Amino acid sequence: MDDSLWPLLWVTFPSVITNEQHKDLLERRLFYLQRRERHVSLIDMRQLRSLTSEQRELQAAFLRQQEDLMHQWTMGIVTVINSPVLALMVRLLIHRIRPSVVPYSILTSWPAAVSWAVDRLEADGLSEHARRVRQCLGSSCAGERG
Repeated sequence: MDDSLWPLLWVTFPSVITNEQHKDLLERRLFYLQRRERHVSLIDMRQLRSLTSEQRELQAAFLRQQEDLMHQWTMGIVTVINSPVLALMVRLLIHRIRPSVVPYSILTSWPAAVSWAVDRLEADGLSEHARRVRQCLGSSCAGERG
């Protein structure tokens, strides 16, 4: 997790994530929700091959348990996914809970995902933060890092 562009939280998944790493990621995600500061999440899953059934269940439970915090403090979540199968898994996971809790988008293009995140920041009146995110992630090779 990278919060250097806060209120953008940038999460990059490796090609393989263990169940323990996934639990740690959810604990860190909860930390950011408990800060009680509005933010946008940009989740980069372009390298991730798959999620285990346990990871999908952990994620679904997390989303249900943290629904109130997410609704209050998350301006939006955009996920970048290359794999159609993984994108379908994520969509199904989201629809198992209430999808209207937080605005979200699942995209295959890094520039489109950055643009979506920037739009969410601007919609919340955070134009200076949006400009900084666009400069750092939109006009450089930073998106290739993940």
